[in-house]
Amino acid sequence: MSPLRTAFVCVLAAPALWAQVSDADFAAIKKEGLGNSKVMDHLDHLVNRIGPRLTGSDNLTVACEWAVEHFQSMGIENAHMEQWGEFPVGFNRGPWWGRMTSPEQIEFVCSTDAWTAGTHRPSRGPLLAAPKDEAELDKLKGELRGVWLVLTTTPRGALFEALNQAMIEEGGFGYVTGREGQRGELLLTSGNSRIDYDNLPQLPIVRVRNDGYEAMLKHLDAGTPVEVEFDIRNHFRRGPIPLYNVIADIPGTEFPDQYVVVGGHIDSWDGATGTTDNGTGTATTFEAARILMAMGAKPKRTIRFMLWSGEEQGLLGSKAWVQKHQDEMGKYSACLVHDGGTNYVSGIAGMAEMGPQLETAFAHVVGLSQEMPFKIRAIEAFRPIGSDHESFTAAGVPGFFWDQAGVANYTHTHHTQYDTFDAAIPEYQRHTSVVVATGALGIANLPELLTRENMVVQRGFGGGGGGRRGGRRTLGVQLGDDGVTIAELTEGGGAAKAGLKAGDKLVKIGETKITDRRDLFQALGGDKPTVPVTVKRGDQEVTVEVTLGGGANAGGGGGR
Repeated sequence: MSPLRTAFVCVLAAPALWAQVSDADFAAIKKEGLGNSKVMDHLDHLVNRIGPRLTGSDNLTVACEWAVEHFQSMGIENAHMEQWGEFPVGFNRGPWWGRMTSPEQIEFVCSTDAWTAGTHRPSRGPLLAAPKDEAELDKLKGELRGVWLVLTTTPRGALFEALNQAMIEEGGFGYVTGREGQRGELLLTSGNSRIDYDNLPQLPIVRVRNDGYEAMLKHLDAGTPVEVEFDIRNHFRRGPIPLYNVIADIPGTEFPDQYVVVGGHIDSWDGATGTTDNGTGTATTFEAARILMAMGAKPKRTIRFMLWSGEEQGLLGSKAWVQKHQDEMGKYSACLVHDGGTNYVSGIAGMAEMGPQLETAFAHVVGLSQEMPFKIRAIEAFRPIGSDHESFTAAGVPGFFWDQAGVANYTHTHHTQYDTFDAAIPEYQRHTSVVVATGALGIANLPELLTRENMVVQRGFGGGGGGRRGGRRTLGVQLGDDGVTIAELTEGGGAAKAGLKAGDKLVKIGETKITDRRDLFQALGGDKPTVPVTVKRGDQEVTVEVTLGGGANAGGGGGR
């Protein structure tokens, strides 16, 4: 690659005369988006009134129906739902709680994965250690009625099958676990939607935050009887459950059959309310549409607002839609996806050949705010991050995942119990909505479609949300809550072999500075089998060469 392709960064001090958004239109966008913003109202309704939106849940269907009505209330009469597929079983999560009742009273912070069993009623009983082998299981048989078993390690294969069968036959309540699948004090929600209604999970597996989990183990290790109580209202619904994307167009005035896509995924995990993943991106999509409609925008190309579902299970909705419309992809100029949380949109990255067009489209944006600067930067390839723009890049359409910056800690909320409305930052949401609306109008008004010249799309890992699997390269570490501190190392992994230690803070991988998980995903792209990793250890910086591994467990907080 030429030096130009890696060095190109555009930071304009003032709007260029050749901007694709007129001064008058930009003034109207700012006035509407900053002075009359409704972005937090959109978010409030979505995450507080509707709530979490697991793919296949009743809430997701309600959210899609509301989204259509909401777009229509802005004057976009063509808004509609388009079915992309179905799930064989629906899943709805009701209230849940848990506590230790003896020898001390502790209210637990706890959760279960989606598509797992509930309790049907408050279930109180003794907590016993799960057997570690067949001999221990034989001793427990006949004593399992009305008990909870704590899993310090997860039984595998035939042992777990035999244990589960004994628990079901004798009337055991279920299992309690901790640590596994957690980032420090965070509870991660995931789940497997591939279940059969005629063979549903029957026993809950409750994950308890580390403080409560360790309190239980302390008493058990001391030989003190422990009693716990859980009420987990998980419910299944026989399918098929139809699944939808939401589409709404502002028609183009000169090229109505050419498109600029603006969107994000409307589905979420259901361990909280799905605010930063991806209520914030859904809300800015709504707000960009509302701003443009309110100021009477007349884009040359059609601006298509899209809200996909099934993203968390592997970009299912966007992949299905692109596949269905594969023959039309040559008419799509770009796809702009907001799915990085509540931090403000700080830039856009494309091939160097796209630079001149992006400059004209975003000319006003780069001078919008000194406190929230915007940069256009060049990349060597569109690399997979794990969101719906990748469905478009795979079809040859420039798909952009916005750069973001700010004070919010995305790792703290991503798929955790803290992904709630209070995590959203109104100032950032307003700013981002103005950037998205301006950029969409600017790209729609370009004289030509965004160039595909020398466009490179790196493949090798993909998926989305909790389903990010494949050939992702990994360091062999588990990170802490801040997204940069190494909490644990995989035995025999590249990081451990290179001499990295728990407590080291990631500073840089190659030439990429690491501030959060998005930087990490970007840095682990490429084809080189090894990368230089710089960490801060105490007051010193240490750089080592790490041999990367390929891992399927690279999402969330661990397995990197």
